[in-house]
Amino acid sequence: MTSFLDSFDTFRTLLNSQYFEFLYLRVNGYQLVLDVGLLILFVYVLFRKPKAPEKPFTDKEIEELIDEWEPEPLIPKGGKTPIMQLDEKVPTISGTTTTHVTIEGHQVLNLARNNFLGMISNPKVDEAATKALYKYGTGTCGPRGFYGTIDIHMELEERIKNFMNAEDCVIYAYGFATIASVIPAFAGRGDLLIVDKGVSYAVQTGVKLSRSDVIWFNHNDMKDLERVLEQVKQKDIKTKREIARRFIVIEGVYFNFGDICPLPKVMELKAKYCYRLMMDDSYGIGTIGKTGRGTCELHNVAVKDVEFLTGNLAAITSSVGGFCCANKAIVYHQRLNSSGYVYSASLPPLLAAASIAALDIIDQNPNLLTQLRKNVELFHKGLSTIEGISVTSSPQIAVIHLRLAKPSGDRYQDEVTLQNIVDEALTNEVLLTRAKYVHDKETFLPEASIRVTVSSSNTEKQITQAISVIKNAVAKVIQVANTENKTQSSGSGVKKRSK
Repeated sequence: MTSFLDSFDTFRTLLNSQYFEFLYLRVNGYQLVLDVGLLILFVYVLFRKPKAPEKPFTDKEIEELIDEWEPEPLIPKGGKTPIMQLDEKVPTISGTTTTHVTIEGHQVLNLARNNFLGMISNPKVDEAATKALYKYGTGTCGPRGFYGTIDIHMELEERIKNFMNAEDCVIYAYGFATIASVIPAFAGRGDLLIVDKGVSYAVQTGVKLSRSDVIWFNHNDMKDLERVLEQVKQKDIKTKREIARRFIVIEGVYFNFGDICPLPKVMELKAKYCYRLMMDDSYGIGTIGKTGRGTCELHNVAVKDVEFLTGNLAAITSSVGGFCCANKAIVYHQRLNSSGYVYSASLPPLLAAASIAALDIIDQNPNLLTQLRKNVELFHKGLSTIEGISVTSSPQIAVIHLRLAKPSGDRYQDEVTLQNIVDEALTNEVLLTRAKYVHDKETFLPEASIRVTVSSSNTEKQITQAISVIKNAVAKVIQVANTENKTQSSGSGVKKRSK
């Protein structure tokens, strides 16, 4: 034992001597162990015997694999589905005004587009777009981060920032790509998204692209949202799970339903459970709120308290493009890491000019919003009296969904009935549209409906006429459908009761 201690003292003396000034030995003895381990691993990898290569396939085996392989079809087996064939019924428009379009030589009232504030064919908007066309040409043909940024893009971002009273803003070339790019730019594998089941396909696409863990809560059900958040919290405590980023994902106004989210309650829950909020308010901004600032203004919530607020210029200004309002750091990150911004050609300058002009008009003419609200109220009230259909949208929202009061239980049959109503209305010079979805891709497919959109440019006479046309179309189509059902029942051997 004594000899061992003597040897140890001798070794320690050597380490402290001038002959052994190796830094990694003197600083920490654990470093020596680590270095030796790495050296052993290096020697093992360098001199280990390579694994024997796998036996290559024979020509016969290759042929068998090729014969057995079945590529995934690009379209459904058997060709187009019945609903896909039904969706092909699209009218061709040859001219447009603020309220009407020309189809096959006839002027028809257009209630199928998102021209909420009548910016289509507005003289000031057209003039601004025309001037930009002559100054900048038709487009940039390049992404913003390379050679696609033009001064008018910066002007539009500044204009939207001021309009929304946000800290900063970034614009995108396409509205759909905005929220679909923002979500995966900030959420990835291992992150958590708590998502409303009623979000549109653009939001669903962003959720899928993020590859995050997703938990869905019932549409606009705050009790269910709180249940999910509490459930996640208890699981975190139990498993000691740590997730770097967590988000609640909602829409301000749900395009698929025409209703408004209870934003104050969402803000309360996100603060309580420490989540960030992503809200797409494409169909709220420009239509609701005292000055048209959307769901935040309606509920008296500061835009800066919503971490991610996105909008669609197609709905707000009847132009093209999208935007995200956030703080400067979040906006800066999008310019470097958001696919819809980095890899897409920038917004054509003439469309940016059109949006700037439209935002100026909204600020200068508050009566546009007043008239829109009156038209929505009038339309909603009139449609609610029609037998055979039910209005499921909020009376405040310019996107109105009409659903069958007595669905058949067969999705395709209901879609056919609604399409017949649309066709009948078109023969009476009112253009409607069924709400169309990517049926096999929707996470939660909404019920079949006709989607009607109202504009501030619609006159009371036009609205009254449209209500009458829709009422007559519904009555005629449902009467025909009932007659056919009775005929089929009679033909299958079902006896009718005598009166």
